[in-house]
Amino acid sequence: MDKNSDYDLVIVGAGIVGSLLAYALLKRSPTLRVALVDENPKPASGSKSSIPGFDARSIALSAGTCDILDDLGFWADIKAHAQPIEEIHISDRGCFGKLDLCAKDEPQAFGYVLELHQIGCALNKRLDKLTQLARFYDSRITKIEKQPEQTLCHLFDNTILTAKLCVAADGANSSTRHLLSIPSQSFDYECTAIIANVRCSKPHLNKAFERFTEFGPIALLPLTDNRYSLVWSVASGDAARLCALNDEHFLSELQNAFGYLAGVFTAAGKRDSYPLKLTKTTQPFAHRGVCIGNAAHCLHPVMGQGFNLGMRDLFVLSSIISELQDPQKIGGFDMLNRYWLARESDHNNTISLTDSVVRIFNNNHWPIILGRNVVLQAMRYLSDLSVPIIKQAKGQFPLLSRDTNK
Repeated sequence: MDKNSDYDLVIVGAGIVGSLLAYALLKRSPTLRVALVDENPKPASGSKSSIPGFDARSIALSAGTCDILDDLGFWADIKAHAQPIEEIHISDRGCFGKLDLCAKDEPQAFGYVLELHQIGCALNKRLDKLTQLARFYDSRITKIEKQPEQTLCHLFDNTILTAKLCVAADGANSSTRHLLSIPSQSFDYECTAIIANVRCSKPHLNKAFERFTEFGPIALLPLTDNRYSLVWSVASGDAARLCALNDEHFLSELQNAFGYLAGVFTAAGKRDSYPLKLTKTTQPFAHRGVCIGNAAHCLHPVMGQGFNLGMRDLFVLSSIISELQDPQKIGGFDMLNRYWLARESDHNNTISLTDSVVRIFNNNHWPIILGRNVVLQAMRYLSDLSVPIIKQAKGQFPLLSRDTNK
């Protein structure tokens, strides 16, 4: 698309959520004018490593997210690279409570795991074919002026983009959220997530693990080539030491913390880490602006809910915009309020559940330890009690109710 200054939407942030929002909008409404502001330089063609922001880290897609991608016609592009999650083992190490969930009792897998660069390469190819999409690389918004019918988004090079709606999709530390005057709250868990791809002596057989240990929660998600994606949440003061260890000593520490349920840890890939905070907006929209994905809610990685919550954001937002008969209503209060009516319950429930799990399993008082293990055992033997956990893990919810679909 030839770059001008006048758009229906300006999306700030070209990660998975922001890029997929652009793709979803133009797939459903090809006449929309959409600008995508990317802080990264333009990727060179060809090399998978040249897609900034989409590296070898892995992500878990819930069954509901896969349904969304299928609806957008994008799932077929990446499914061959994805590993299904057909079993989930949840346990409190050193205690009696454990729960095994099996997708064989369900119509489809709980979800899939794949590496970010696989999504990035496929998504970049799709975006390149969208003639109505203007991509601004190596750019960032420095100022936003709000007018009654539009916003003026100032780029650092003095380019001004006008739009009926500015979408903040630039992550947990969103500067766009601040520029839109959308308040947020943050709670520091005083923990750091260590992420890496690892190998074990046993085949994973499409089984995921969530183990709560005295050394922090450890998640293992099955990857292709019989690897696991590791997410280990540790006390922030211990993260630098663990990341600095050589592979042999790191695997020894991991083995000591996790145990031998997955076999012996034999290899580890590049390690990365990031601090864990709960960041949320009470109301993720303001005049002519809205936050989605991590810009609206950044969750602890336990249960793998944050990204999938953001996917439901973009699906609902793109659906509501595509149903508007009058494009002049894009970004208006009625449209944004309708979006929030459709999303508020999911936001609140998912954030509350994730935060509660973190606090309950980080509590070492014996009545809490006993209670959580009794609950795990009860869910193990009374299958109806595990239905809410399965529903949340699969992420399959009605996203546009009859009341909001007007």
